[in-house]
Amino acid sequence: MIELKIEKINESQIKLILTQADLSERNIKLEDLTIPSEKTQELFHDIMETALEEYDFISENTPLMVEAVPVGLDSIMIIVTKIDSKNQESIGAKILSQQKDLRRFKRKSLVFQEGESDKNSDILIYSFAKLDDVIDFSLRIADTYHDASSLYKLYDRYFIVLQIKQDGDENKAEELELILGEYGQKHISVQLSKYYLIEHGETIIENKAITLLSKCFAC
Repeated sequence: MIELKIEKINESQIKLILTQADLSERNIKLEDLTIPSEKTQELFHDIMETALEEYDFISENTPLMVEAVPVGLDSIMIIVTKIDSKNQESIGAKILSQQKDLRRFKRKSLVFQEGESDKNSDILIYSFAKLDDVIDFSLRIADTYHDASSLYKLYDRYFIVLQIKQDGDENKAEELELILGEYGQKHISVQLSKYYLIEHGETIIENKAITLLSKCFAC
C-alpha cells in the first residue's frame, strides 16, 4: 500500500498529493473521488488516520470539508479542512483567501463539465514528444475518426484530447488506445484534466485537430 505523505497547513487544514500511480495502486480512478464508495472511504480513513498519527490532527465530531483539485495532468491534491461550526464564516473567508487560485480552477472546472456533449462522450488524453508524432497519428486515423479532437502544448509536449461519442461502439476507444500507444503516452483522461490543459497550456487546434492536421499534411 502506498505511503501517504501528508502536509499540515495549519491547525484546521491538511493536504496531500496523489499521483496516477498512487490511485492505480488503490484501484481508484480520478473521477471516483467525486462519488462516495468503499474504496474512497477507505482512502479517506487512511488519510485521517495518518494525519492523527503524524500531526495529532483530530477530526472526531468535527465537520470536514474535503476538496479534490487537479494540480497537474497526473496528480491531484486532496485538501481536508476542519470546519468549526461557531466560526464557519471566518474560516470560510480564510480558506478562500489562501486558496484563491485552486478554488477558481475548481469552480471553472465544474462549470466546464456541465456541457451536454461532455456527458455523452468518453475522453482520451495522450501526449507526444514531437509534433510529427501527432501528425503521423492523425493521418493514420483520419479516415475512421470523426469526433471532436483538440491539440494543446504544455511542458514542451503536445497533447491530443479525443472526445469519443458514445454511439454504441464499445470497441472504439480501445482500438484508438492501441494506436495511440504506438505514438504517445497516456495521461489521466477525465474532463478535469482537459480543463487543466485549457487553463495552463497553449491551445493549438480546438475541436478539429485530427481533421485539420490530416488535411494539411496529407501526401
